[in-house]
Amino acid sequence: MTDSRGHVRALQDLEADAIRFAVARYRGRMSEVARRLGIGRSTLYRRLAELDISVDEAAGI
Repeated sequence: MTDSRGHVRALQDLEADAIRFAVARYRGRMSEVARRLGIGRSTLYRRLAELDISVDEAAGI
């Protein structure tokens, strides 16, 4: 939750890490990822685009 200087990380960075973790954990099954994160699939895909996260890269594919 903190950066290398001990400061609280930006919410956007934490969100990106949570999404990457969930995509990897559920092996790219986006319906499951969205359900576990408590958001809709369209919201998940929008956030992936906004955060410039590749599903294949995050899922380790």
